[in-house]
Amino acid sequence: MDVRTYPYRLFDAFFLVILYQGKKNNRFYKHGKSVFPILIDLGKTNITLNKLTEIMKSIPFINQVIERDYSHFDEERKRGISIYLILNFMMILVMGSWVVGFWILEMPEMFYLDGAIFIGYISLFIGVAFFKFPFNIGRFILLFFGALITAFPVLFYGIDTSVSLHLVFLPIATILLFSRKEGKLFLKYLAGILTTFIIVAIWSLKYGAMYQVSPDTFRIFNTIVALDGMFISLYFSYFFFSENAGYKDLLANEREKSDHLLLSIFPEKIADQLRHSNQSVADSFDNVTILFADIVGFTQYSNSMSPSELVHMLDEVFSEFDALVDKYGIEKIKTIGDAYMAVGGLPTPDERHCHNVADLALEINQIIKVKYDKKYNLKLRIGIHTGKAVAGVIGNKKFSYDLWGDSVNIASRFESGGQPERVHITEAVKNILGDSYEYEYCGEVDIKGKGMMKSYFLEGKIENKTALLKEGQSTLAIAS
Repeated sequence: MDVRTYPYRLFDAFFLVILYQGKKNNRFYKHGKSVFPILIDLGKTNITLNKLTEIMKSIPFINQVIERDYSHFDEERKRGISIYLILNFMMILVMGSWVVGFWILEMPEMFYLDGAIFIGYISLFIGVAFFKFPFNIGRFILLFFGALITAFPVLFYGIDTSVSLHLVFLPIATILLFSRKEGKLFLKYLAGILTTFIIVAIWSLKYGAMYQVSPDTFRIFNTIVALDGMFISLYFSYFFFSENAGYKDLLANEREKSDHLLLSIFPEKIADQLRHSNQSVADSFDNVTILFADIVGFTQYSNSMSPSELVHMLDEVFSEFDALVDKYGIEKIKTIGDAYMAVGGLPTPDERHCHNVADLALEINQIIKVKYDKKYNLKLRIGIHTGKAVAGVIGNKKFSYDLWGDSVNIASRFESGGQPERVHITEAVKNILGDSYEYEYCGEVDIKGKGMMKSYFLEGKIENKTALLKEGQSTLAIAS
């Protein structure tokens, strides 16, 4: 919590006013000139309660108190302890300076009241900080003293004294010391403060001021209190602005985290729909291309590798697939054990969905051969089909974006009916890809519910092979 310098500025203003009046009244000047230089030196240090808090933490004081006596509190109540210690320490300084001020102004009733509360604040601080004094009781006494030091000056000098304005700040200060879980208790405290307001107002209106002071003293007293009120209001404005900004930053960070989590699970378009609706998401697509990739002989790996080694291998391989999926603008749907499923053409339609998935399959196959065959002795089967499908998010627990339809089943069957290190595709895929790719016919596959379907192995892009052939011819020509 950032507590600014208003108590110290108040002290300076307090004694500046006294010295100004001292030119007219030697009584003030006689005491003021001996006390003021000391406080000027204090003011020149530009101490802030925030810096004092840092000093305490560097001891480290507040953290020691919390960890020693209040470690069982949750974070919000630990924050309340920190605020309590800071406010208590601040009030010790404020009350200490007021004791000096009321002595100079020769206001004995306020001098003794303030002196008693000054000693009370010191006792509270020592009790909570060093002797495990119960926080709830300490908080009550802290606020009780605050009510006394704001209510009694009004009773002493009348409702027209500027201290009456401080009654407004008491409930605001109360907010700082209660957590969200203490709502009912907080309302009880507010009711007590409201009762104090009513009693003070009725007493002042019925009986008037208990003490009379000279106009000069009353004017100086009101000036000091007005300055005090100004700095307190500035502090609370700054505090709530800082808290509001902090919570907005926190909400923005949490929103960013949740958005990142959503986008790691769902396509961006689907994530936007989920943000703004609680209904199930389902869309039908006429043209999508589905890819299944499966590690051959995965059971052998699971038997020969430790669980951590197995998970590390899958994470390494599938993370590489994730990067390629992003490269080709394809949506990863899920991993099912050692199988990887991706689809092109949704949620945003793409005319080149089939070509992109084919290129992805060829590059995945090449990476496995070059990089992971030697490292892990991995081999991959890949199956691809294109057609209609339904995609969506269903349920309300552990939900995910999934795909359904005959096209999904056919792609899965073509993967399981394929061969290691080959990309097994349907005739529909071959027809869309056209003459830009090279194929090998591998007979018909019996698909349940569909009958016999022609199948092909995707060998590669013709333009890539042509480029390799030309490169080889150039190399031979140079060599000859």
